[in-house]
Amino acid sequence: MRTTFIAAVLLALCAGGLRAAQRTVAVVNGEKITAEELTKRLWWQHAAQDLTGLVDDTLLLQEARRLGLKPEEEQVDERFASLQANYKNKADFEKNLRSVGWTDEDLKSLIADQLLIRAAVIADGRISVTDADVKSFFDKNRDRLGAPEAVKLSQIFVNTKAEADDAYELLSSVGADFAKLSALRSADANLRKNSGSLGYIPKGMLQPEIEKAVFALKPGEYTSPMATGNGWSIFKVDDVRPAKPADLAAIQADLKAALLNQEIARELPLLAAQLRQKAKIEIVK
Repeated sequence: MRTTFIAAVLLALCAGGLRAAQRTVAVVNGEKITAEELTKRLWWQHAAQDLTGLVDDTLLLQEARRLGLKPEEEQVDERFASLQANYKNKADFEKNLRSVGWTDEDLKSLIADQLLIRAAVIADGRISVTDADVKSFFDKNRDRLGAPEAVKLSQIFVNTKAEADDAYELLSSVGADFAKLSALRSADANLRKNSGSLGYIPKGMLQPEIEKAVFALKPGEYTSPMATGNGWSIFKVDDVRPAKPADLAAIQADLKAALLNQEIARELPLLAAQLRQKAKIEIVK
């Protein structure tokens, strides 16, 4: 539904008239960029694509009304709360809405439209995902759905081999604290800030040579200096989390939702195309 959002932003920017158009949205070396310039850029980049999307959305909403469908207020509120939760606080969320001329109700209206379109596709396509469908998908993808073995990893990263050798000597001979040494010596700011901690890294996410080395270690052990990127690293395993087989009961609801979303994504353009064939559409130029 990205096209609906972009088009709505365009409308919001235009709706404020001259005052909104003259509003400054950025200043670059003293030169102002106005909302009008932003609107024009968005229009030229997205107009054709988004007009098509808006036509399709309008047809799908009309179909939803024809079927007598209505959005559930509870679902609208849940999705609204989920979007709001992505922000540090309510004030930041509302500031972002106001920046494009939106209110809470505008966003809830968009969410309601999205839910109606979804419902129309499900109803017209007679889409349903049964427990048997979920079980079949689970059985075919059991290995991928499980949690792989993971290590809680820490890293010291320095620019030269000499620095890496020196850090390794401090660790192996003097018994230096790995976390403190990373905080003091690492060339990477994030490693210094986090005392070298990288958190849990699942198998399959590291470069092969690094993965082979670290997954051979026991908790508390560390690698010898290794060339990594533009520098040298020493890795320490703080903990090992064994692989966990997939549990159907634990992920059944999420799997069912994912399979349903997949079917909706497949059916939506087909339904829109069918509705277009029967509709009278006039593009005003």
